[in-house]
Amino acid sequence: MGPETSVIIRTLNEGKHLGRLLDSIQRQTYKDWQIILVDSGSIDTTLDIAKQYTSNIHHISQEEFTFGRSLNLGCSHAQGRYIVLVSAHTYPLNNNWLSNLIRPFSDSSIAVVYGRQRGMENSRVSEERDLERIFGVTSKILIDEPSGHNGNAAIRRDIWLEEPFDETLTGLEDLDWARKVQRRGFRVYYAADAALYHIHEEAIRQVHKRFFREGIAHRRIFPGYRFEKIDLIKGVLYDIAADCIYGIRRRKSLKKILRIPLDRIAEYLGRWRGLYYHKRLSRELLLKLYYPKHSESVVIEAAGKHSLQETEVPVPNPDEVLVQVAYVGVCATDLEVAGGHLDYYREGYAQYPIVPGHEYSGVVAEAGADVVGLRKGDKVVGECAIGCGECPPCVSGEFYRCVTRKEVGVINMNRAYAQYLKIPARYAHKLPRGILLKEAALIEPLAVCIKGLRKLGISRDNAACVVGAGSLGNLCAQILKHRGVDVTVIDRDERRLRLLYKYDINTRREIGLMDGFDCLIDATGNEEVIPHLIEKSGPSAKILLLGLPYTRSVQVCFGSVPCYDKEIYGSIASEHRDWEEAIQLVLNRSINLDDHTATILPLKSYEVAWKAVREREHFKILLSSNMDLEGL
Repeated sequence: MGPETSVIIRTLNEGKHLGRLLDSIQRQTYKDWQIILVDSGSIDTTLDIAKQYTSNIHHISQEEFTFGRSLNLGCSHAQGRYIVLVSAHTYPLNNNWLSNLIRPFSDSSIAVVYGRQRGMENSRVSEERDLERIFGVTSKILIDEPSGHNGNAAIRRDIWLEEPFDETLTGLEDLDWARKVQRRGFRVYYAADAALYHIHEEAIRQVHKRFFREGIAHRRIFPGYRFEKIDLIKGVLYDIAADCIYGIRRRKSLKKILRIPLDRIAEYLGRWRGLYYHKRLSRELLLKLYYPKHSESVVIEAAGKHSLQETEVPVPNPDEVLVQVAYVGVCATDLEVAGGHLDYYREGYAQYPIVPGHEYSGVVAEAGADVVGLRKGDKVVGECAIGCGECPPCVSGEFYRCVTRKEVGVINMNRAYAQYLKIPARYAHKLPRGILLKEAALIEPLAVCIKGLRKLGISRDNAACVVGAGSLGNLCAQILKHRGVDVTVIDRDERRLRLLYKYDINTRREIGLMDGFDCLIDATGNEEVIPHLIEKSGPSAKILLLGLPYTRSVQVCFGSVPCYDKEIYGSIASEHRDWEEAIQLVLNRSINLDDHTATILPLKSYEVAWKAVREREHFKILLSSNMDLEGL
């Protein structure tokens, strides 16, 4: 016989708070429960923490995620008569929370019970006041008034089986569900004694986004609702004043009180935009009808398991663009992802399934409603490191330093081994007319080289050595030669070295002593090279580790680093300025990409391409995803 109650927790990078919630559930006086976790792509400690409490963990991709869909996924695995829905960033006030939440179901007319929520000391003043106003101290039955909150609620599973959550709503799925079951004659119960602390640590932009999506959903649920400009103005002014009085009376800090106007403006503008966004939804509907519902993509399902599959064409959000992929470069990293050899996968930061490919070019097929500067038909390339947009590194434009970043085609974000992909517009770069799409597929690795070389501060007076004459090493050498630097490239493959002759670049086959170089760049990703670079380089040498991956541990004598004042740098991804410089280098023909674009295979031949890369049959391979874009 299964448990009476199933507790469903939805997570996305909730490692900071999840452990406290799970500990609190363990301490509840009510014990007849199971825990079900639905995760939408966490890359922090969330899953490690969850596995200490339950093995009932289910995954939903962020591309597929809606609140209703994730709830339905969790409910489909529930065994209990009752289903408790609780946010991962909450925890109960006491150990009677669960029993108080379940007790009202003794009345068979009750379909949903929702509990009280309270703010924390670090809560925003506006939210703390709203929680006190919305969640009162008196329990009550609601017959006609639809209400509820899935941050702290319980529903009857038998009713859910007949009335699942609406998966198309952008929010307020709890309000919608309560409204529907009330129409069927059931009631909603507010349990004031089933209380949680709800922790929202939102930046201004996140507040705006939350109320924006809730505004869209509100219009869907209540199409006749009216919210005029005068209501917007009155609401903002009244709540700012009321929040300030509330904050002063409760002796909140000056910093919190000064933030009140921004919070309320973000909230009301978000709600306003959401409520009147319904006119634009027809664009998304047209997108679904105009473009094919399915396309072909290479999907890596697990280490060593991959295939060409039919996948859904993604629909861009308001701030995203849908890109019809023209070319994608085959990179050694793609093979490491397929084999599960990258540390990201071995350490659990990245998860399968994933569509690989981070060096790509294409054409905008559709631009989201809020996108400025890009339109249908523009040729574009897209960046690799996708940050959260809120942390200090992201604010400064260094998305690759974001601890929760995604890397397209590498970490938890599908990418370019496909006919279509979507990307936040701020990471897309419009291409000038003079650049061919097959050339543009090399702009990503070119930007990576530019960013890495910038760390070395190389001048014309320096002598530089690049180890590895593959695609990355070739680009590094060309950049350095263009800047007037004396550069030597080392590789055992004479065929690759010959490609550098036309640039009048020095080459050699063996590493040997390296004390004649001021700067050394490893573009191989081979851990065996590292000891040579460190131990055989001269005094004050600067060493850049640019290649990926370094898959095995290696013994290195670091004594020469402090003794001879050497500097070692690591570099990954690139910044916005590097992309702009890379685009200009290609546009001005300062970089020759003929050898990089000489071999092109269709997407369906990706396995042939991977085999050729492993066996070094070709210098560089591009995959063509859409024949009708070839030649652009």
